[in-house]
Amino acid sequence: MNVQPIERHRQAGAALLIALLTVALASILAISLVERAQRDLARTEALVAAERSWQLAGGMEGLARDWIRQSREAGLAGERLDGQWSTPFPVPGGLVVGRLFDLDGRFNLNALAHRDPARAASAARQLAELLRLLDVDAALAPGIVGLVGRDGGRPPLRLAHVSELNRLQRFTPSARARLLPYLSVLPDPDARLNLNRATPEVLAASIDGLSLEAARAILSRAPFAELEEALGQPEFELVDGAELPLRLSVDSHWFLAQARVRLDATTRDYFRLINASGGGHDFRYLSQGIP
Repeated sequence: MNVQPIERHRQAGAALLIALLTVALASILAISLVERAQRDLARTEALVAAERSWQLAGGMEGLARDWIRQSREAGLAGERLDGQWSTPFPVPGGLVVGRLFDLDGRFNLNALAHRDPARAASAARQLAELLRLLDVDAALAPGIVGLVGRDGGRPPLRLAHVSELNRLQRFTPSARARLLPYLSVLPDPDARLNLNRATPEVLAASIDGLSLEAARAILSRAPFAELEEALGQPEFELVDGAELPLRLSVDSHWFLAQARVRLDATTRDYFRLINASGGGHDFRYLSQGIP
């Protein structure tokens, strides 16, 4: 029996199998390299888009300066800063819009960390009253005070962002949604409440002895050009007015600027806390996606 042809067939079959395995491995390697290249390209494109968005959002600083300046120059006749979106600014691949929020009409949580224990205690009472007026769980107030204020001799802790309240069990999503429009976290515990931007609930909670109805009556006559005009309202005659000039104002210094950048069907939000005291503008934190 001649075994040489059979042996040759076996060798040819083995060679074919090796060739097929080599091609398969090469294909797998090629596909892996292509997928890796695609992932690297997508990652690079995402980084470039994020950097472009970041740079475009930086333009909000200049817009914020202009909006604040124009509002102050216009005085009472000017449009008040109320969170309205700007006209869209077209950019290659998308657009940018912005808006500005006035924070001096809200309750400043960092007042709870005031260096003066009496002022801190007063802020705690104001917070409890605000929760009552807004029909929010009253048991949340001691939790917030314990987080920010003095606790067992511990020095007060200033908050950097309202999201720090999320660690409190009673700060539920419904409580958060209800409170956020009335709260701010400002670096200055002495920041005064702007009567021209305050809500009746915040004003009533901020002044001992001032009812919600009286606060509504006062704010119905706003805006006020001068603090003396505001403090001369008859409703303030029924409360202790000694500290009113230290707690109230008719101007704002703290603002939150938002830039919304849409590039290639992806939307990114950027927020900047701004202190506009005097003629200067102090730009504080810059965050993405979280106001």
